[in-house]
Amino acid sequence: MKYVPLTVIFCLIFLGAFWYSSTQTQASIPPKKEVIYLVPIGHFPLHLAQTLEHEIEQFYAVSAIILPSVHFPKSTFISSQNRYQANKILSFLTSKYGYKKAKILALTNQDICTDRVLNGVMHRNYRIFGLGYMPGNACVISSSRFKKDVPRQLTLVALHELGHNYGLPHCQSNITCMMNDAKGTGKVLEHEKKWFCPDCNKKYLKNK
Repeated sequence: MKYVPLTVIFCLIFLGAFWYSSTQTQASIPPKKEVIYLVPIGHFPLHLAQTLEHEIEQFYAVSAIILPSVHFPKSTFISSQNRYQANKILSFLTSKYGYKKAKILALTNQDICTDRVLNGVMHRNYRIFGLGYMPGNACVISSSRFKKDVPRQLTLVALHELGHNYGLPHCQSNITCMMNDAKGTGKVLEHEKKWFCPDCNKKYLKNK
């Protein structure tokens, strides 16, 4: 049998131990969580922003971070109706925060609107709870029309708009699904639960 020097044996043992230690260290590092940024607009209540931060982290298993408050550009304001144009707000968010390459959720207590077709009729500057790209990295929600149970209803709207960002369309399968189209009325939100129906959940997991 060929003689193997002790130094060679020790080197092999050392290299083996180093390799094992490296693989164990890599395996123990948890994968990075996706980050979703919340941007309060104007004087949006901090406690509501913090509630949404917690709810988003819990539901989507992400890290939510509240950024400093900003103001909407004047170009987004429709003075004749005292409302902000939601589509222009999304463009503003993409322009200002696009470098982050993450989802941005704007929070406002002002009225927001967009053009909508309901029952075959076009409604210009229709007041809405929220709007989000589908798919995309920008959405905006408003608390202006909620008078009671504001944290719950605003949470449903926030998770709904982020669902659009993940590529989910409005749900046609289950009236309790969070992806239902509110159609500008809070009555729909009264029936919704904080969940995706099986069809929407399947689409979410596929797009995630």
